[in-house]
Amino acid sequence: MKHAGFVTCTILAAFLSACSPRSNTHGNLLTDGQLSEIKVGQTTKAELLRLAGPPSSQGTFDAQVWYYIGRQVEQWAFFNPHVKQRKSLAVYFDQNGVVENIQLYGKDDTRKVDIVQRETPTSGRTIGFFEQMIDNLGIFRKR
Repeated sequence: MKHAGFVTCTILAAFLSACSPRSNTHGNLLTDGQLSEIKVGQTTKAELLRLAGPPSSQGTFDAQVWYYIGRQVEQWAFFNPHVKQRKSLAVYFDQNGVVENIQLYGKDDTRKVDIVQRETPTSGRTIGFFEQMIDNLGIFRKR
């Protein structure tokens, strides 16, 4: 009976430790220290690569724009994940490869986009079950 309190405390401690949140970082989430080292008119592409690593993406129409995109997600047990932190950094370079402008977007700058649920039609025709079976009969003939 004197071990019952110890067993109860052990089970309770295990239960409470299992309820701690899991935190995951996705992408390239730059710290405030890294952001403060990026200087407009001074930092070059090579220096930015050493400081923050390769960008998450480059501009589709302009290769002189680098994007660093990252987010931190926290999840408690089986509940839906919660975005704790989200940062997107757009770095614009001039023709010499020096930082010309910086734009930082946070969690509050996001917009909800509705997903379109329609299907894209494809060319061709659908073959039914019996057509497939009849067409497959020719496969097994010896030549």
